[in-house]
Amino acid sequence: MGWHQSFITFHSVPVEEVLDDESVSVEWKDQIRFIQEVKRFGEERLGLRRTKSYSRFFEVKGPVLHVITASEKDRLQPYSWSFPFIGRVDYKGFFTRRGVLREKDFLERNGLDTFIQQAGAYSTLGWLKDPIFSSMMEWDRVILTNLILHEMTHSTIYFKGQTDFNEQLATFIGNRGAIEFLIEKFGPGSKEVAEAIRIQEDDLFFSRWIDQACQRLSTYYAKEIPREEKLRGREEIFRSIKEDFKEIKVRLKTDCYKDFDRMDLNNAVLLAYRRYVHRLEKFETLYESQGKDLRRVIEFFRRVKASGDKSAVASFLE
Repeated sequence: MGWHQSFITFHSVPVEEVLDDESVSVEWKDQIRFIQEVKRFGEERLGLRRTKSYSRFFEVKGPVLHVITASEKDRLQPYSWSFPFIGRVDYKGFFTRRGVLREKDFLERNGLDTFIQQAGAYSTLGWLKDPIFSSMMEWDRVILTNLILHEMTHSTIYFKGQTDFNEQLATFIGNRGAIEFLIEKFGPGSKEVAEAIRIQEDDLFFSRWIDQACQRLSTYYAKEIPREEKLRGREEIFRSIKEDFKEIKVRLKTDCYKDFDRMDLNNAVLLAYRRYVHRLEKFETLYESQGKDLRRVIEFFRRVKASGDKSAVASFLE
């Protein structure tokens, strides 16, 4: 992965060169300026960390990153990888499909469930200048705003070894931050703001639903029955979860989770989906207590991070 990251860093170009290039379309240039506008909003209005990210441009074909999640088969226990500086992480990214499939084969030969997803961006947590990828040029601006603020959150607040919490915090700030930016950019009655609100509402709805689904599965795994029987019996629960989702799917307002019931469910799939939305209502409660001031919420977590109090995150989630 290090070689590919070095390649991206070396071959990316300053966005000024792209903006000055007459062969680049007006639409692409507008999208680049839009990304930089979102970044300024995140830094100046929300208090997210100032970095040199999104100041360079990289041409990419296909997904930016292939991400794999793995889990034990007889319990909702994620497999984790250890990395320098950031600690243990419950997923691993690869720049090539070949690399992620090799990892998938290794994990499955060791008896684990696996799930592969594609990512359109990632954060180096401020260590490097994260570029604007050419694939972002085609993105819907509501999704793009959310994504940029999500990744900026990782560069600002990152708790070592707390994968789920980091992603949930970034989901919350991406959702709320996108609504605030789009209100300022397009107006409170705009279609962009309406879509951002629908995404936020769907995440909250799906959060409650998948938490219940995972609790149901965990209760089953806690039974004192032979492992082989658990593995056979879980298939019926997976089928039931998919059927349940088909019934509640009509209540979703966006397409964010439209393909969930088409998945071949296993523990890794459920953990990967839950990772980003688990207990989102906790963050909403904090947001309410801070006068619905997102900057104050971000400042709160920056103070928690600076304090070095490892128990603070755990107590917040209780």
